[in-house]
Amino acid sequence: MKAFFLLIPLLAAAAPQKDEWFLAGREGLCVPLSVLAKRGDDLKDVRSPHQLVEKMRALGQKAELKEHNAGTRLAVEVQVPSRNLHVMFVRAAQCGKSDSSAGNKAPKAKTP
Repeated sequence: MKAFFLLIPLLAAAAPQKDEWFLAGREGLCVPLSVLAKRGDDLKDVRSPHQLVEKMRALGQKAELKEHNAGTRLAVEVQVPSRNLHVMFVRAAQCGKSDSSAGNKAPKAKTP
């Protein structure tokens, strides 16, 4: 029984949480934020668009944040021109959902 309770936090950590952020990829694919580390070690711990903007501004770089609401869907665009970085953040709850006018369903989020 003790092993079961130890396993629950591990399972919860592996599954995307609805308030967790992802990067919006091509064709509705949700990409984990860990891919930002490819753009610099200082980006490996980013967990939200606001945190990315704060980090870049703390480093003296211009960073712009724009929120886009499409009905109940929220997407946050972040641009850091000096790093040639332009990304769109979406919540995990939006991963795997497609526009109601589209016939194809977007792929679910891939987690590392």
